[in-house]
Amino acid sequence: MRGCSKLEALPTNINLKSLWHLNLTDCSQLKSFPEISTHIKDLWLTGTSIKEVPLSIRSWSGLSQFHISYFESLKEFPHALDIITELQLNEDIQEVVPWVKEMSRLRKLRLHNCKNLVSLPQFSDSLYDITAYNCQSLERLDCSFNNPEIRLKFMNCFKLNQEARDLIMHTSTSDYAVLPGTQVPACFNHRATAEGSLTIKLNESSLPKSLRFKACFILVKTNEETVYDHGWMSVYIKIMDKQIDLEVLCKLCGHFIDPLLTKHIYTFEVEAEDVTSTELLFQFASGYNDNWKIGECGVYQILEVQR
Repeated sequence: MRGCSKLEALPTNINLKSLWHLNLTDCSQLKSFPEISTHIKDLWLTGTSIKEVPLSIRSWSGLSQFHISYFESLKEFPHALDIITELQLNEDIQEVVPWVKEMSRLRKLRLHNCKNLVSLPQFSDSLYDITAYNCQSLERLDCSFNNPEIRLKFMNCFKLNQEARDLIMHTSTSDYAVLPGTQVPACFNHRATAEGSLTIKLNESSLPKSLRFKACFILVKTNEETVYDHGWMSVYIKIMDKQIDLEVLCKLCGHFIDPLLTKHIYTFEVEAEDVTSTELLFQFASGYNDNWKIGECGVYQILEVQR
């Protein structure tokens, strides 16, 4: 029932035994949530006016995803803090209160158009996905990201200070990260000015079994007049051993990018395995969208290899 903006109530005193997925996202007039099923696995209440979470929800043994919008009185429902997996912050929020860290199962945080939000606090280590969009006042990230599966997207958050930008760029992520920027940062000491190739000469006297690199790129739109754009593309890196002219086996070399933005930096990690040469050729390429291409790109080696 996503987007049913006139929906005001759900039936009561029923228990739908086969109902396991319920999506009420953006049902803005809905103010209460009756216990229509105790078998729900996925529950989406973001964008509703629901301000109370029934106590019985804690006994729903199958509940694995619980999405809800932030509201001030949420702290009055400690039974909910333990089961919320996704939290969406409201546009008028000015700060994220410290008790949000008590959400031990929080996995995703959504911040859309939070124009008055200046900083983010520390979150539970369970958090693995932050998406911030159009948070025009966001400057500081007073936190660290300790989940190795973390995903970071800060889109149109142009006031982020340098410390916050460095944190996003250098945090090890399982996917690509996005942050505002118009040029490749200086820490990427190997650069190419357009979609193409760059060469890295390694300093190791004895090469380890695997090498990790941080790569980044900036997107350029090739056709401003295009009406239809499906909004995603693929970006990938091929690594060549220059001495023997063979491709190096690598992990995390490709990603599907969405959304596509100019004036933003995309970063991701690449791991090369069984490297035998001290000179590697990195080839950046894109696909599935002729309206965009890779502009400036860069790579630096991550010296501490995680084993």
